[in-house]
Amino acid sequence: MNLKEQLKSLQTSMQGIVDGAKEAHRDLTDPEMSTLEAKAAEAVELKAKIERAEKSAELLERIGGQKYDAYDMDGNPVESNTGNRWAQKAVDGLSLLARSAGGVKSLTSGSVSVPAILSPVLIDTRPRTLLDLIPVLDPRQSNGSISRPDQNDELGFIGRPSIGRTGNGFSFIRQNVRTNNAGAVPDGGAKPTSQYTFGQVDDTYRVYANKTEHLPWRYLDDFRDLVDIVSVQLREDTLAAIEADVLSGDGEEDRFTGILETSGIQSQAFTTDLLTTLSTAKYKLLAQDRKLTGWAFNPFDLQALEMLRENGSTGAFLFKSRAEIEDFLAAPIVTSLGLPTGEAIAADWNQSELLPLGDDELVFDGKKRTDDNTFLLMFEGRYGFRVKKPFDFVKVSLSA
Repeated sequence: MNLKEQLKSLQTSMQGIVDGAKEAHRDLTDPEMSTLEAKAAEAVELKAKIERAEKSAELLERIGGQKYDAYDMDGNPVESNTGNRWAQKAVDGLSLLARSAGGVKSLTSGSVSVPAILSPVLIDTRPRTLLDLIPVLDPRQSNGSISRPDQNDELGFIGRPSIGRTGNGFSFIRQNVRTNNAGAVPDGGAKPTSQYTFGQVDDTYRVYANKTEHLPWRYLDDFRDLVDIVSVQLREDTLAAIEADVLSGDGEEDRFTGILETSGIQSQAFTTDLLTTLSTAKYKLLAQDRKLTGWAFNPFDLQALEMLRENGSTGAFLFKSRAEIEDFLAAPIVTSLGLPTGEAIAADWNQSELLPLGDDELVFDGKKRTDDNTFLLMFEGRYGFRVKKPFDFVKVSLSA
C-alpha cells in the first residue's frame, strides 16, 4: 500500500468514528478522541511524506535527473520497459555531477559511473539483436559465470577467481575437439576412448569508447534532450561497434578476436542453392546433437532470402513471413551489419560470452565553453569476449 492509499485508509477510518458518533446522536468518547488525535497526527506525517516525494520528483524532473518514468508515493522509482533506461540513469549521474558543481550551468568537466551497457540480466523473449543471443557474464561473481537453464556444460574462468582479478587479463578454457566414441563394451573388450581436447586461452579486456561532437551549451537548459543524445549517439553506436567486433573483429588495435576469426569454427560452403546450403549448415549442428539457438544474417542477405520465389522470379514468395523462415531454419534470426554480405552464422550462441568489467564511465567535458560555448560527452567501458566451443559455430557462405 503506497502513501496515498495509506492516507485514504486512515481518513476513512477517522470518518467512520465521527459518523458512528453522529448516528448515535452523542459526543465522541474519550477513547474515540484519543484515537482520532493519534490518527490525525499520523495523517499529518503521511501528508508531509507525500509532499516531500512530490517535490523531490518535481525537482529531479526540472534539473533533468529524473532517471525513471515515475515514482510511487513512497518515493520509490518505477522503471519503464523502454530502451532508454540506461540513458536515463546516465543523465541522472550527470545531474548529480551538476548538483555537486553548483548547478547545471556551473558544470566544467567531470565523470560519473554508469551501469554497463551490456547487462547480465537474461532475456526470455525472442532475441531482437545479436547481443540478445549472447550471454553476458558478470565478472564480479565468485565463479565467473551466470547460470542458465540450458547451461549444463559451463566452461568457466580458470587460474584465478574473477573477484580477485589483477591487471587487465583473464583466462578461460576453450574446447577445441569433441569426438564421441562412446559405445557398448562386450566382456573382455576394450573400452572406447572419446576425444575431448581443451586449451587455455589468455586474453585481455578491451576498452570501447565513443563521444559526441561538440554540442551547443544551451542543450544543458533541458537535460531531457541529453537522454536522446546519450541513448542514440553513445549507447547504441557503442553497442554496434561491440557487435561488429564480436562477429568479425580481427584482434588488432585492441579489438576483440571475433567469431569469424576464431580458429576451430565450422564452415559450410555454398551447395547447389541457397536453401540447400542453409539446410546443410543447420544439420551440421543438429545432426551432432548440438544446440542451434539462433542465426545471424547481414540485413541484405535476409532480404534476399525473403524475396525468394517459386519458379524463379515470377511465382509466389516461398516464405510468407519471417516466422516461416525461422521455422525452416529451426531457430530465431537476428541481423547485423557487422556480418559481411554473403556470410551468415548458425550457432549455439551460449558458447560465447561477453564480460563487462565493472561500471562504465560517462565523461562531461566543458572546457571549451569559454572558446565557443560548447561541451561534449564521452562514454567508455571495458569488456572481454570469449568463445568457449568454436565447433558450435558454423560460418555459412551464401553464394558460390
